[in-house]
Amino acid sequence: MKKTAIIYFSLNVCLRIGLTAQVDSGSLLTFLASIREGNSPALLYQVLRQPAQLNDHIRIIDSNLSDTLPTIRRACYQSLDVMQKSATAPAAKQQILALQLRGIEDESPDIVGLSIQNLSSVPSSLFSASQKKTLIQTLDRQVAKKEVLIKMVGTLKDESATPALRQLSQPGNSAKVRWAAYLALARLGDQTAINLVNNKVRGIEVNDDMVYDMAPSIIYTQQKQLYDYLVELLYSNETNCESANPDQTNAINCAYRILELLAPLIVDFPIATSASGDLKTNNYREALVTAREWFADHEDFRIKDIN
Repeated sequence: MKKTAIIYFSLNVCLRIGLTAQVDSGSLLTFLASIREGNSPALLYQVLRQPAQLNDHIRIIDSNLSDTLPTIRRACYQSLDVMQKSATAPAAKQQILALQLRGIEDESPDIVGLSIQNLSSVPSSLFSASQKKTLIQTLDRQVAKKEVLIKMVGTLKDESATPALRQLSQPGNSAKVRWAAYLALARLGDQTAINLVNNKVRGIEVNDDMVYDMAPSIIYTQQKQLYDYLVELLYSNETNCESANPDQTNAINCAYRILELLAPLIVDFPIATSASGDLKTNNYREALVTAREWFADHEDFRIKDIN
């Protein structure tokens, strides 16, 4: 028994040492060197999420953001995105954000678009006044992911962006840019934009396209007038949506999909949702009845603040 235990202990120690060496060998410097050699190594998620190595990673990335190779710069911004999403300390997140913002000035349109996309997932509360100003000024430029930038600016709660957003909502801009501008203006409380969005969504047939494409736009605005329309749809019994269950071929009531979208966004709502977005209930029909009754008694419902 003792000999067996010793062998098991030795194997366990060796395994742990091997795993540690594997993580250590996958350093950020080694990763970037491999890219410089023309390889395409996988992003070092495990390494980049280590809080103890944060300062070293920031130093390495900072020194490589001006590299002449776009592949190196792109890898750095991808790494910053991983670090931003895993960091918890506000000071650390702000350090990372300062580097991320450099990406919108990159000479590569691809990297500018990537940076805008990544920045859109950063909590708006993290941006300083000067950083908000930088993003708002970027609205005047022709950049990749312009519609993403526009909607991100809408979350900043900075009304100084209104003139630029109104200009982008005018004819002469692409339909995608104009719609994003209207949504951002609605998010900032512009009543004309809220009315326009309201009129547009009410003229669309309620089906899968509306639920998965248009409803998220309504949710983005965080305007109760527009949320009220989604609540109205909960009382519909039309079966125009596909079931998430691949074994069920019959169409289902779109109100179930709307309920899944609304449930995590309403303060004190009685039905919770899982991380995957499903309602925490064994009976969707009963959940829909509960939701209808709750909204009937809470016409003054409040919306949770989202990014």
